[in-house]
Amino acid sequence: MKKPWKAFGVILLTGGLAVGTANATVFTGSPSPSLSPTFGTLINFDDQATGTVVGQYDYVSEGLASITETTGAGELFQRYSGTQSAPNYIGTGFGYDLGGSDSTGWDGVFLFEFASLSDMVGIGVADSRGDPDILEILDSSGGVLESTAAPSGLNTYVGFDRTAFGGDIKYLRVTCDYCALDDLQFTSKVPEPASLALLGLGLVGVGITRRKHLKK
Repeated sequence: MKKPWKAFGVILLTGGLAVGTANATVFTGSPSPSLSPTFGTLINFDDQATGTVVGQYDYVSEGLASITETTGAGELFQRYSGTQSAPNYIGTGFGYDLGGSDSTGWDGVFLFEFASLSDMVGIGVADSRGDPDILEILDSSGGVLESTAAPSGLNTYVGFDRTAFGGDIKYLRVTCDYCALDDLQFTSKVPEPASLALLGLGLVGVGITRRKHLKK
């Protein structure tokens, strides 16, 4: 039985289909084994054996607060063997079908929550048939910042770059009608040097004020 990964098409674009009040750069590239672009933290889901269920808190130590399949796939949401992205990619497998134009499975809605706000995220999408696979980035309140569709019929890498907006991505949500996912990448928003310097001066000021108060 055919798995969702086919021969990889390699595309590298800037811009693309996106909606939102302030548009990010939407980019596509190539997934493993020739992952491009590369940036930030990479989670390739190869740290556990094929067939292992994806736990909600498996990657907390790497900056991913949680990962959830929100439709209730349960034990089907696991690491499956991938020939182009050995040894694993993640999904729900054959037979888990939620409707749509493809009825063989690999459906789901996958929500990735980042521990810190991110300004750039991306993920490999194995998309060989069915309805368009939709990727969305959300802010801390769950509002959609941007949305795009993975290129139909291609195994590709899809991501969002919002560095121009200061980093406001809290969640990545992927809705699949027959697809698997791999190679999640994200950057974490960190204070700029000037902000850190101001914070340091503020703490020094608090210390001086406290010492003066104690001497009175």
